[in-house]
Amino acid sequence: MVPASGNFYPCFHIANVQQAGPNTIETVYIFSIDSAVTGTFTGSLVLTERDVIHPAGHITFEGSGFFWCGCGTPRFTYAGIGNINTGSESAHFVCSQGTGCYASVHAEGTFQSNVTGPSQGCDVTEVGTYNGWIHYEDEDIHQ
Repeated sequence: MVPASGNFYPCFHIANVQQAGPNTIETVYIFSIDSAVTGTFTGSLVLTERDVIHPAGHITFEGSGFFWCGCGTPRFTYAGIGNINTGSESAHFVCSQGTGCYASVHAEGTFQSNVTGPSQGCDVTEVGTYNGWIHYEDEDIHQ
């Protein structure tokens, strides 16, 4: 296994907001510009995320999508918690089902992020860090 770490800078575009009892349910489309992910993974993410904002301000969320780079495309899934009052989030992610150079990659880890505000073209922006491990399925054959 190989350690993985880096930064990411998502730009959130809110696609849909629903009220469900005392909770606000947001379906958020996240689109990050090119090179929005740096470090072990360098490229950009295109994800769809579903957030539930609870009355006291805590958030539960889950999402999935694809990481794009020049050599291949793995699928990312994640789930986590946050707080609308502090603007902080943390989650667990899994990367698998890749193509090209990511065909035999399985990665898993955590990320933390903080809201930095809206910016031109983004309903919400964040800055975050990720840490985890990469396992190459081919390693099992060679051991």
